[in-house]
Amino acid sequence: MTRVALCLLLAGLMVGCAETSSAPAVSPEALRQRAAAFRSEGKSAEAEDLLGQAIRAQPTQTCDQRSAAADLRRELASLRVAGDDLVGAEKLYHEALTLLETAPRGADAAIINLRTQLAGLCYRQSRFEEAAEFYRTVLALEVALLGETHPDPLGTMSILGGLELKRGKLAEAETLFRRQLRGVQLVHGTEKREVTSVLDNLADVLEKAGQAAEATRLRGEAARIRRKLCDEC
Repeated sequence: MTRVALCLLLAGLMVGCAETSSAPAVSPEALRQRAAAFRSEGKSAEAEDLLGQAIRAQPTQTCDQRSAAADLRRELASLRVAGDDLVGAEKLYHEALTLLETAPRGADAAIINLRTQLAGLCYRQSRFEEAAEFYRTVLALEVALLGETHPDPLGTMSILGGLELKRGKLAEAETLFRRQLRGVQLVHGTEKREVTSVLDNLADVLEKAGQAAEATRLRGEAARIRRKLCDEC
């Protein structure tokens, strides 16, 4: 190769490198939006690939950046759940939770969501003790954030109470259902339909605990409220 040809070749390579280096990088948010478009079209594999790219491109130095990185993992985890990849989804949810719980801590609402998702995944895999522990932390956060009588913690009390009943933890289940009953009565009143389902759940616990008479009384009370409500319709 002549010297002139070699110089031309090197110049071309340098121009090519300059063009490559000056090409703007695609932002994590742009990748996320493209992934959402693929997902809406039912193209899950393409969406997963783009979300994976976004996760790798998303920095995590600041609290806001960690929140964005956690959201990307949460979105990818939901795709993995839809594809029945529970192990992969759980790993991503744990990564997202670690990001949000790194000081300075992320939003409590987002942490509650992730812990609820992890509780559900553990339950689906019959890991009931782990699921119960996640729900306990969710309940504590919800009560601290929203108060004892907000619908969210009242719903979590019901879920956790049912899980403890399933695990044979009757004392824990009774405590949760009685706590839920007090909250529901404060919010809705003592003779409303919302109260009757809690009475029935509490009766189930007491019956399993050998308190048949009290269980029968509670079921009778629930039936009385339902009849009263029907008569008022």
